[in-house]
Amino acid sequence: MALAGLTETLQNTTLNGSALVFSPHTHARWSDLELQPVPRFLFRIYTPKSDGFTDEHEASSRDATSEAHKSNEDVFSAQTPEAIATRIADHLWWRKLARSDNLVSWSSSMLFLVPYIFYRHHESSDRSSLHDIRLLVIDTERFPARTFIRDSDLISAFKEFDTREEKGLKSMAHLRSNTDCYFGEYLSQGSLRISGKCSSVSAQTMIERGLFDLHFVFGEAYEGTHRDTWVVPVRTARKTIETAPKNPPAALEQLTAAFDIAIAFGGDWRLPIAVQLLAILPHGLDPCLVYKLVGTHLASTTHEVDRCAVYWQTLHAPLPMPELVRGKSIMRKLFIMHLQDVLLQAKSTLIRTISILSEYSSEHSTVADTLQRAADVSEDGYNQLEAIGC
Repeated sequence: MALAGLTETLQNTTLNGSALVFSPHTHARWSDLELQPVPRFLFRIYTPKSDGFTDEHEASSRDATSEAHKSNEDVFSAQTPEAIATRIADHLWWRKLARSDNLVSWSSSMLFLVPYIFYRHHESSDRSSLHDIRLLVIDTERFPARTFIRDSDLISAFKEFDTREEKGLKSMAHLRSNTDCYFGEYLSQGSLRISGKCSSVSAQTMIERGLFDLHFVFGEAYEGTHRDTWVVPVRTARKTIETAPKNPPAALEQLTAAFDIAIAFGGDWRLPIAVQLLAILPHGLDPCLVYKLVGTHLASTTHEVDRCAVYWQTLHAPLPMPELVRGKSIMRKLFIMHLQDVLLQAKSTLIRTISILSEYSSEHSTVADTLQRAADVSEDGYNQLEAIGC
C-alpha cells in the first residue's frame, strides 16, 4: 500500500526544475482544454505579510510555504475536482478565512498593481511600510512551459465542479466577462524558484523616482482615497487612458519619471516597464521625443528593442485592457522609428562604401551599382515605414 501511494503521488506531481507546472492535457477530462498564451512579463506586489512567501528568490503559495500536504501536486491531478474548484474560487475571491491555497497571483498590468501598493499600505491586516512593499517583474520565458496559466482558463476548467451561486467560479467567470473587472490575472502554483529570472523595486523607490507624476490616481491612492479598494483608481485611470491621445503631450517631467522608474529595475527589464508606465499617462505622447528619451535614458540596444517589440506584439487579453492596448501602440511606433534608424544607418554605410570604391578603378563599378541599388532599397523602406505612420 505504501508503494502504491508513493507511485500515485509521483504521478500527480509535475515538478519541472524550478516550477510546478499545470498539466491538464495529461488527463482525459481536460484533454481539449485550450490554454491561452502567457505574456513575456508578469508582475506581482508582495509585502512581508503577503500570503505565502515571495522575494527575489522564490514565489511560494500559502500551502507550499507551510509545506502542506499535496502542495507539490498539480491542480489538474486532483482526484476531487470539486474541492479544487472551491479552492480556486476562494483564491480568486480573496476569502480571508483560514483555507488551503496553493496558488500565487500575477498580473500583466502594472496599472492594476500600483494602486494595490497603497491598498496594502493602508489595509488593516498589512500596513507594511512603502520600503517593504515591492513590485516584482518576472520573465516567463525563463520558466518551463505551463508554469503560468490565465485565470480565465483555470475558471473554464473547473467552474462546472463549483455549484455555489455566490462567490464561486461561475460568478467569477461572469465578473471577469466585464471589461471593467478584467485585470490580466495569471496564476502559478506551489513553489516557484525565480532567482535570476526577475527584478524588484520598492514602492518607496518608485515614489522617489516620480511615481506620482505619472497619474493623479496614484497620489490619491497614497492619500487613502478609496482605501477600501484599489479597483476604483484603476477604472478611473483607464478612462483617462482611452482619451489620452487627444490631450496635449505629456510634460518632459512625466516622461522622465517613467524612464527613471524603469531604470531602477535594471537590465533588459527597463524598456518593457518604461512602455507600461508611458501607457498609463493621461496625456498625449510625442513619439519622436519618447524615442529620443529611449536612446538617452535607456541606451537600449537593437536586441532590447526587438525583444520588447515582440513582447508587446504578442501580448493579448480576452478583453480589451486600455493600458495594454495603448502600450502596444506606443511600442509599435518606437519599433518603426527604430527600423527607420537601422535603414538610415545602412544607407549611410552603403554610400560611404560606394564613395570609397569610386576612388579606385572602374573594375569596381558593378559592385558600386549593386550597392547603390541596396541604398535605394533602404531609402524606399524608410519611406514606406514613414507612410505607415510614426
